[in-house]
Amino acid sequence: MAPSQQSSSPARRRQGSEADAYSITDPFKIFELIHPLGRGSYGAVHKARILSSGDIVAVKIIPVTEQDEIASIQKEIAMLRECSHPNIVKYYGSWRTRDALWICMEYCAGGSVSDVMHTRGGGLDEDMIAYICAQTLAGLVYLHSMGKVHRDIKCGNILLSEAGEVKLADFGVAAQLTNTMSKRNTFIGTPHWMAPEVIQVSQYDGKVDMWALGVSAIEMAEQFPPRWRINPNRVIFMIVKDPPPRLADKERWSLNFQDFVAQCLQKDPRTRPTAKYLQQHKFTSRDAVTTVAVRALLPLVQQARTHMAEMALMAGIEAQQAVPAAGNAA
Repeated sequence: MAPSQQSSSPARRRQGSEADAYSITDPFKIFELIHPLGRGSYGAVHKARILSSGDIVAVKIIPVTEQDEIASIQKEIAMLRECSHPNIVKYYGSWRTRDALWICMEYCAGGSVSDVMHTRGGGLDEDMIAYICAQTLAGLVYLHSMGKVHRDIKCGNILLSEAGEVKLADFGVAAQLTNTMSKRNTFIGTPHWMAPEVIQVSQYDGKVDMWALGVSAIEMAEQFPPRWRINPNRVIFMIVKDPPPRLADKERWSLNFQDFVAQCLQKDPRTRPTAKYLQQHKFTSRDAVTTVAVRALLPLVQQARTHMAEMALMAGIEAQQAVPAAGNAA
């Protein structure tokens, strides 16, 4: 059960305002931080326990000092509050202290796809990749239908529940598209996953997520994104000038998988398919994808959980040091 924000919360009193998207209740009275899970956009993410119920959640703690930082974070909160979909990480509430903002979200016990690959020591099998891509597309179709662009799709932001469900996370760089400004002109994202039109500071829309999904599909197959050994500044140049990347081992992967990647990585966004269109692709629409892939994926999820628990024991002291001191609640 998620922690409830009290009726005195500004978010409860004046809904609809980004500035009122959090409670001023001291989060140290609500959560026990168990151990760090990693770092996302803006801040560190911790596994936490709700003191009143014992339920496990994820809490992102974001240091805030400057007004422009607060404005960016409030956009993230506003977006999270509006989203409700099985393939999108659930948002439960936010709490502000004097020097930090705590965002409480659904805890995904399997970690990220990156965690699973790291634990496995290599890339994933094709059925697993097809399943993850299909579930990611479902989440993106939902986001795009709401006029939103994720803009940071990569394996580190694709999470897995204990049951193998796929959840998109980390909307720290996601932007809402409005009726009056349907496309953005801002330069935000992770270099290796960036679409050419983002780098060229051209207008762009949800098709940038399709490019990033294509790069992520290669990442799942080969454990690393294309050009991962190359300096990010040079990668930015290469994405614009060079032909789009492809799967390296064409003998290993099916023609459907190779075509799916090629469709995602169309350099011209006008010819790049939408998420809804790609849901019908033979690679992601196979009947056997879900059952076979989840059965194969679950042992890897369990291994990743064990690995994260072991790492958490080693990082216990760091967890205490990384948390803003108690008593700083506004």
